[in-house]
Amino acid sequence: MKKRSKWGSLIIGIAISVTAWQFTQGNIVSAQAWVAQNLLHTAWLRAQASGRRVEPWPWANAWPLARLSVPHLKLEEVVLNQASNDGLSAFALGHSKNSVLPGELGNSVLNIQNRETFNKFLKQLKPGDTLVLESLGSGSWNYQVSAIYIVDKTDTYLVSPSLNRRLTLVSCYPCTTTEDRRRYVVVAEEVERVVSIHNSSNASL
Repeated sequence: MKKRSKWGSLIIGIAISVTAWQFTQGNIVSAQAWVAQNLLHTAWLRAQASGRRVEPWPWANAWPLARLSVPHLKLEEVVLNQASNDGLSAFALGHSKNSVLPGELGNSVLNIQNRETFNKFLKQLKPGDTLVLESLGSGSWNYQVSAIYIVDKTDTYLVSPSLNRRLTLVSCYPCTTTEDRRRYVVVAEEVERVVSIHNSSNASL
């Protein structure tokens, strides 16, 4: 059993490493991306159930803090505690350490460092869209996209602290080269806290 576990980890490691390299080359292998996405979502579910830090694989240098969903697009993205340098950022959003944690009062900045994530996720959002954030420490919240900007990468006013509960999603633009000087920024404001059926049942007892 130990040998199988060791070989299983090795196979996953090779798949993730190759996938990360291919992402940097602009070539996605769907099977390997599927493996990575499933490991990330499994880590998120385990973290959500335990309330503890759970790395998606043993050598990962980042772990899930939250999950962001766009219900009408049927999209879900895991939010990592930081932008990762080991290939994880190809499959997830990364929290900016200079901002409040996702779901906390203030401006929580989430970075997208991959062209495919920009195209399939951020670029699809429009003003008025609802985002659902599930966080480990601050519950679940509904946000609404309030504005979309294209700014120079030196402009930082959109990622400044806020007195309101806000999500600011930042990506490269147009994400065609590593030298992009512009940033695509989606701002979403808090609408309401999501009360789970479990919590509402307990409150009524």
